Amino acid sequence: MSRAAAERGAPDGEAGEPHRLRRHRPRRTRPAHRRGRRRLATTAHVRDPARLAGAPAGRIVTGSVFERDTVLDALDGADAVVVAFGLRRRERRTPLYAQGTRHVVDAMHLLGVHRLLVVSEAAYGDHVQGAVQRGLAKLYGTVAAPAVRGRREQDAVVTASGLDWTVVRPTVLTEGPPRGYRPPATAPRRADTYRLTYADLAELILQALPDPATYRRSLYP
Repeated sequence: MSRAAAERGAPDGEAGEPHRLRRHRPRRTRPAHRRGRRRLATTAHVRDPARLAGAPAGRIVTGSVFERDTVLDALDGADAVVVAFGLRRRERRTPLYAQGTRHVVDAMHLLGVHRLLVVSEAAYGDHVQGAVQRGLAKLYGTVAAPAVRGRREQDAVVTASGLDWTVVRPTVLTEGPPRGYRPPATAPRRADTYRLTYADLAELILQALPDPATYRRSLYP
């Protein structure tokens, strides 16, 4: 039986740490876009387990992504890692994106885990298309300069990792029920302010993790 690990952040920006996913028997019936997927059990690595709010984690490892031992514990036996960090406004100078991701990458190399998926954003650089979006991105880059710099540094860590990486870049993430799976693009969507729910983000991650066609590229929901 194979296993995988994932890492997610709390919806309000609390920095999150790794989950492990274990693959179970495939479901017998499922929609066409879900065919071939196996059930996955997660282990959550978080600073505050109370903030999981009932998330379906089979195992919880409490700790910070800056704590090597707890990261190794969460990733032990995994075959994939999903990193989805977030920072509160007052924490934007914390070097979470780059240093936290580097710690995860180092642990993956140590444990022989090769599959990495990172949830980032489409709000800077070449990930923005269209005049309006570029204007908004310029404003965001001014207001949240430390966070944007952290995202660029995180990109550098990921692309230099030597792993089978994918970066998912939502434009807007929101709470609410799933709206239905929309296959991601492999280039920025022009003039697109599509609001991706966390439920649909989870579906996209499950689709992308086992798909070699998503390796070493960005995906735009």
